[in-house]
Amino acid sequence: MIRKTIQYSKKIPEQALDGIPSSPGLAFGRAFIISPDNIIIPDEKIDESRIQEELNRFHGALHDLEAELNFILSRVSFESYNVQTIIQADLLIVKDDIFNNTVKNTILSGYSSESAIIKEFDKQKSFFNLTDDRTLRERAAEIDHIKERLLSFLRKRNIYYPVDEQSVVVAQSLTPADLVHFREAGIKGIITEVGGITSHASILARSFEIPAVIGVTNATEMIEHDSPLIIDGYYGKIFCNPKQKTIIEYQLRKSKEDLHRTELRDLVKLASKTIDGREIKLYANIDFMEDIETSIQVASEGIGLVRTENMIINLKHYPNEEEQYNWYCELADRIYPASVTIRVFDIGSDKYSEGILHHENNPALGLRGIRFLLSRPDIFETQIRAILRASRNKNIKMMIPMITHKSEADRAIQLIEKNKKELKAKHISFDEDISVGLMIETPAAALIADKLANIASFFSIGTNDLAQYTLAADRTNEMVSDIYNPLHPSVLQLIKLSVEAAQKYHLPVSICGELAGHAGATALLVGLGVDELSVSPSILLELKHRIRSINYKDSVRIAQAALQCTSYDEVRELLNIKN
Repeated sequence: MIRKTIQYSKKIPEQALDGIPSSPGLAFGRAFIISPDNIIIPDEKIDESRIQEELNRFHGALHDLEAELNFILSRVSFESYNVQTIIQADLLIVKDDIFNNTVKNTILSGYSSESAIIKEFDKQKSFFNLTDDRTLRERAAEIDHIKERLLSFLRKRNIYYPVDEQSVVVAQSLTPADLVHFREAGIKGIITEVGGITSHASILARSFEIPAVIGVTNATEMIEHDSPLIIDGYYGKIFCNPKQKTIIEYQLRKSKEDLHRTELRDLVKLASKTIDGREIKLYANIDFMEDIETSIQVASEGIGLVRTENMIINLKHYPNEEEQYNWYCELADRIYPASVTIRVFDIGSDKYSEGILHHENNPALGLRGIRFLLSRPDIFETQIRAILRASRNKNIKMMIPMITHKSEADRAIQLIEKNKKELKAKHISFDEDISVGLMIETPAAALIADKLANIASFFSIGTNDLAQYTLAADRTNEMVSDIYNPLHPSVLQLIKLSVEAAQKYHLPVSICGELAGHAGATALLVGLGVDELSVSPSILLELKHRIRSINYKDSVRIAQAALQCTSYDEVRELLNIKN
């Protein structure tokens, strides 16, 4: 019972801390503090007579770290492709000859192993921190983790922690290896001082369903070891030494959460229809292979969005045709006979940007999505061939992102047809009638949707970018967060325009952005005429519950009223959305 772990103390006051919600869920446990290593090694010079000894120490640390990562990789061999690639990504850095040679050369110039590692790893970290790519900036933490791991092996320190199933781990940052170890120990939750929601540790925490809050300033100093904690991974709240009232409140929330999940499971076998019979198909967005199992468990219609650029981010290189083919085959085979929609690499902006030769002052308006792919037909055609080859079971759809001109869609389709002919000439089987859809995520695409509908198999509306470009507000910039909102009437007008164009050509229309899962927007989207919604598997049943509780005719009236609104505040009031 929770009361055995969390006990109220009259002597110690409750302390509330705020952070960034990284992995959803509620956790009750006791703090296990991993204090940061404060040992700072200066630029330690060594005598020439010690150089070989230091080289041997560095090689030994590399060998030990590689062995550790291979061992961890063996422990997650039953996990999905993407969970394994997170560990493999660290292995690639450890085994990088060019990088290791720079450390060796620094040692040869007269520095100790520790100093050489710190110098070269910090240079790499600075490079990542200076980039405009947010995801790459978060990868700086991965470089730091490997550096600290190597230093630990040099010092012969124990790098495993005696956590137990009552622990909430509190650390400056965590490595993917730590996450695997902690998951096996059955910890309750995670709190870190640094990290990003796209960091490998955060991704694994979500995959392992471990509630996590990140970005908690001075957490390792503010929280005492073994103190009782409540962690709220939904809102980024932490309560140290919670008072009785807080414990009861969160026990009640946890009970309601468990009961609600049980009730939602009863929806699995029920149809996704409104009260008056309007069917809305529900699909799952996935980033990792294990999400397929979850999507099957919640009875999704299939996979509505596969973000293939995550392969590049995790592998840190563009996967070749066979790597892609194998991954797409596994996706298609595991979800069969349901369909899977594979979005081709959406490169640039806040995503992976390697291969874009020139620095872009405004990458969101630069060489991204289909623009990048058309500028690099070698990368694009490799992916096209891999997708086509994997489509042999006829349950794969292909989706093109970031369309602004019809000519972009035409050129993409021409390349697809070209590769179809080449595969056919080689007698390689594929789905000759594969569906090719277009993403409507720019005002330009929405305004010419009637022209695009004539050449597309389906539309998928990416409301995140559509709102960003319509409102001229960077969705990652906190300074304009009050301006960016997908429920702004202008965005709703563009959605309606796209739906009407699709209906004219009898094309299905899905929404795959965050708006699809917004609790207050379900009736509005149904009323706008959207046929399909694609969301994270974790909220799909909740979405089905909302669809089954609304009336389609009422939804149409709500949508008509929303389209007459002049501001987000009016839309919010209409939909009864709380701020």
